[in-house]
Amino acid sequence: MKKVFGLAVVFVFAAILSACGGGAALKNAPKVTILETMPANASTPKWVEKTEDFWEEKGAYFYRGISEGMTNVQASRRAAQASAFTALAEQVKVTVRNEFSNALESSSYNPNSGGYLKDVFFSVVDNLTISGAVVAESFSQRVSESSETENKLYWRSFVLARINAEDYKKLVQSAFDKTEKQVGANASAKELAKEVENRFFEVQNAK
Repeated sequence: MKKVFGLAVVFVFAAILSACGGGAALKNAPKVTILETMPANASTPKWVEKTEDFWEEKGAYFYRGISEGMTNVQASRRAAQASAFTALAEQVKVTVRNEFSNALESSSYNPNSGGYLKDVFFSVVDNLTISGAVVAESFSQRVSESSETENKLYWRSFVLARINAEDYKKLVQSAFDKTEKQVGANASAKELAKEVENRFFEVQNAK
């Protein structure tokens, strides 16, 4: 009984220390103030506050890029745009591979032909240049960050990159064309590639 009571005291004491430490950390947290926005006096767009960075909506794919810490707003926006375009390209490739896999799994195929076709298609997608991405919107905040030891002034920028459904489909079509050319000597793989392509676009057109 004494042992149990002693453990309870230790746990309570640890909880008190943790609460005190958390309070101190909160007290010393920097104070962040938004001084201005670009566009001027604009409210924060809903896409800035989304919990995910990549999503599909109304026949297009979107990626939100973020940059902060720069003192020049144009440099901040360029960095956010570069981040958004790079990440969008990678996410689009992941989406193409996943949707190809789903289309392949819904087909009846020989495992050897299917595995070979998948390897070739994935290799083609990895080497594609993503084109058609554009800046849908951008939003910047000039931030003041003050603490007991220092004051910082910098820009935080958000850029929303978009690739439309038609550009996405052109990208996928290019991947299938290159894949079918590479597997042309393998009749079963070429036939399977055309079947998977048809299934892929059936799903796309139904969205």
